[in-house]
Amino acid sequence: MSALGWVSSWLTAFLLTQVVEMGVYVSVPGPERPLRERLAIAFGASAITHPLVWFVITPLYLPLGFEWWTAVAIAEAFAFLAEALWLLAFSHPLKYAFTASAVANGLSFTIGLFCYELLGW
Repeated sequence: MSALGWVSSWLTAFLLTQVVEMGVYVSVPGPERPLRERLAIAFGASAITHPLVWFVITPLYLPLGFEWWTAVAIAEAFAFLAEALWLLAFSHPLKYAFTASAVANGLSFTIGLFCYELLGW
């Protein structure tokens, strides 16, 4: 795949991830904040982790001989933990931060895999 194709695929995956995960993160119980602030926090969670997962973690592990699913599991574990810590940094309660991160990442991964496998994009 060309560099442009790779970036285009990433952008599609990133936008899908943002739509799914922001919907989860914006509704996490925590301190009262205006919607604009909640949206910014929600956007920041995946904006930090998604490029690292796509451009650093997965390409790092695949050449080392890891199976695709193993590399993805490592990348998703990183995203889950980093995004939960991100929410904690904004004073969300511990149980909600980790639950929301698990739900958001589980949904975005599942929907992304569905789109890739069944819809071809």
